[in-house]
Amino acid sequence: MGTAKATKAADKSQICRKFVQTLQKLYGKSVPKIELSVLETMLFGVCLEDNPWSQAEASLKKLIASYFDLNEIRVSSISELEQTLAPLKDADWKGLRIRAILRYVFESTYSYDYEKLRRQTLEQALKTLKKIQEMSPFVRDFILHEILGSHVVCLDNSMLTAARWLGLVPLKSDQHDASEFLKGGLKKAEVSEFCHLLRCLSTDPKFIPRFADMPDQDLGMDMVPERLVELQNPPKKKPAKPAPPPEPPKVEKTAAKKPAVPEKPAAKPAPPAKPVAHTKPAEAKDAKSAAKVPSKAAPPAKPAPAKAPAKPAGKPAPAPAKKQAPAKPVTKKPGKK
Repeated sequence: MGTAKATKAADKSQICRKFVQTLQKLYGKSVPKIELSVLETMLFGVCLEDNPWSQAEASLKKLIASYFDLNEIRVSSISELEQTLAPLKDADWKGLRIRAILRYVFESTYSYDYEKLRRQTLEQALKTLKKIQEMSPFVRDFILHEILGSHVVCLDNSMLTAARWLGLVPLKSDQHDASEFLKGGLKKAEVSEFCHLLRCLSTDPKFIPRFADMPDQDLGMDMVPERLVELQNPPKKKPAKPAPPPEPPKVEKTAAKKPAVPEKPAAKPAPPAKPVAHTKPAEAKDAKSAAKVPSKAAPPAKPAPAKAPAKPAGKPAPAPAKKQAPAKPVTKKPGKK
């Protein structure tokens, strides 16, 4: 909503011109240029994606100097290329794309000379570049702009994120939509400087964390100057969110239809032992009491009228020896020796 109103009320070219003038004060007016072959321009575009220009140049020089020739780079592993391109962001993906480009060029020409792309029309070059696997839209647009001089605004993910945060493009636009949106406000000669300054801003370590906090809705291009001023000021501290109120304790609901099954009663304890009947002999009681309280002497048991007197507590008296019957004399029967 905000973007549509701003597009009608303000001129895109005027806003883009003011945007460039503001960034020139931060990053200067000089725009770097490259003079490379078609194939080297492809490799440089891979290194440049989501990285500063100076780091991309240094990484391409390091890549070419670290191997004997391009054929050795083509047959190298992704991990080896990743180590060579390590300072760059997403070095593993860059190694994969560089190897894919070299393989396609070598298999289609049996050499590493791809200058024929300069003689193709825009449609022919676009069809050719789409055949290369793993080539990103940014690298494709960068080649079309640098080799064929096409009027294309080259945006990678970092530049697109910064453009969304500033309000230069709608929030929901992708790289192609954002490029077409900005193309209406930039002349062909202004694209290189605009893209370079936007790259400097999007890869600046001071501002990268700020771009992560995206607005909730489209701001419109008329908000770009205010957003640039806000970006250069210290970030505002967001008020701390109040702590949520404590939740009330949960009350467990019991089912109405199915009553709870009562638990089975525990087993009844065994009844206590019945007291010893008086018919047992007194010495058994005296022995038990003596065993429980060894320090105290058990009281003497009362003699029963019809039974033998109670024996004293302690060791039982030895039983009297049984009388042996006298041995019978052995008589020998006659006739046997």
